[in-house]
Amino acid sequence: MSRFKYCPQCAKPLELANHGEMQRIACPDRVCGYVHWDNPVPVVAAIVEHEGQIILARNAAWPPKMFALITGFLEKNDPHPESGVLREVEEELGLKGRIGEFIGFYPFERMNQVIIAYHVIAEGTVNLGEELIEWKKLPLEQIKPWPAGTGYAVRDLQIRRGFTPPSFDLNMLRKPRNWHEIGEKLLTAGQPSAEEFKSLRAIGSEVVINLSLPTSDHALADEDDIVRALGLRYHHIPVVFEAPTLDDFDRFCAVMQDEDGHTVFIHCAANKRVSVFVYLWRVLKKGVPREVAERDLHAVWKPDAVWSAFIAAALI
Repeated sequence: MSRFKYCPQCAKPLELANHGEMQRIACPDRVCGYVHWDNPVPVVAAIVEHEGQIILARNAAWPPKMFALITGFLEKNDPHPESGVLREVEEELGLKGRIGEFIGFYPFERMNQVIIAYHVIAEGTVNLGEELIEWKKLPLEQIKPWPAGTGYAVRDLQIRRGFTPPSFDLNMLRKPRNWHEIGEKLLTAGQPSAEEFKSLRAIGSEVVINLSLPTSDHALADEDDIVRALGLRYHHIPVVFEAPTLDDFDRFCAVMQDEDGHTVFIHCAANKRVSVFVYLWRVLKKGVPREVAERDLHAVWKPDAVWSAFIAAALI
């Protein structure tokens, strides 16, 4: 999402509007016609092989123990992504490299980037650039891939080399907002991005239940296709936030019964609808004491008048 507040062409306040089947920041003045399309930025990434092992580096802005690949923006004067990735390896590590192979393209939606990943074979003495503070080397087969962005490139190269990839490093999992775990098999949150759905699949989710409306904040127009393409089962029960119904809740309970025993991820726009439905389902269908279920409900929010009345009606 753009940080712009005013149109860069005519200085009018920008507004959300539908363009290209999505909501985008745009100028309300039709004569001006400015639209911020917010297209993803191309980034090159290198799995750097040096003396038979893979170099991982830590950015100065990252927390301790967080290491990843060498990455950088593709510059407009780079003649080819291969040139760009070799430039980044030299700038960040002080190493001369050559392309081993192209690995693949990977979306990194959180940063609005598309990653172009290569295996780079490098020589020389490591001399860190100003953005990096620490580095280490590991055999390719010992690297734990992370469930986002360049982590998938690591995993793909491990598979190509005939290794069984280690389990994903879940410490690097970026969870959707308002994330709340009820248990190992019941996960809840607000609206995930397409990238976050991929991460949810990586940690073992089997089923997605969506209680949002298609017009809810940050809703994905093709969420059903995204989820099913990952091999997950998908259920959509649109619940109007201002007017939830007991029929909505009954449909939810029927799906939960059908998916009993599977790892279920449930979301809405901000996890408020979900937290109430899950609270009622646990109390009414699973026999969980109210005070126990309420702790999870209140960890997300304190229901307003509409939802408090809905809870009272359901518990009668």
